[in-house]
Amino acid sequence: MDKYYVNFDNNTDRTWSLAVYQTLPSSIGLDSVAWKLSTVPRSGSSGVFWEVSYNVALASYRQDTPLGVYYSSQALDTHLGYEWDIVYRDGVQQLELVEALPVGLDDHILINNKSGLEANPGIGMSGTGSVFKRNVLSNSSAQFKVTPTYWVGLFRDVQLGEVISSNVEVGPIKLAFAEGSNVATVTAVRLGDSIEYSTKYSRS
Repeated sequence: MDKYYVNFDNNTDRTWSLAVYQTLPSSIGLDSVAWKLSTVPRSGSSGVFWEVSYNVALASYRQDTPLGVYYSSQALDTHLGYEWDIVYRDGVQQLELVEALPVGLDDHILINNKSGLEANPGIGMSGTGSVFKRNVLSNSSAQFKVTPTYWVGLFRDVQLGEVISSNVEVGPIKLAFAEGSNVATVTAVRLGDSIEYSTKYSRS
């Protein structure tokens, strides 16, 4: 199972939170959220990591910030190329595996809402949802083509599950792990009135 690391060297004069998030360029209408998060003080270092193990997820959405926050209620392991249902059982919405998708959809995950209520399904990796489809009506579906692009942003104030858009303060930085590399080290420095950053790649 592949494992990836993002290290953050904060060589600035203030605390920054580094958030990793994903986009799915071939899927539309999705919210990307702060998926991996590390807050690093000035002249400090820290980092995050993840394994490429896929999840399906359900979440509640609240307007706790200007862009909103997804609070995960369930995350289950899955493989690509499978179909799931959202059902209402034991007084709560929950996910239920259906079957493999047809040949040709090996990089897709399909989630059908059969719960009788609106739902916020998503997919992710390493045990946490990273992209969500908001307010999917009952008897509707959310289809995810799982070809993720990884991004990093620096924030003064962000929380796990917070929707990422124009709230990135430094960046966004597109991560491009070349063949053979699985470690990205992001270094931020303050130069005058601006924050400059660089990214280097290596192998663990």
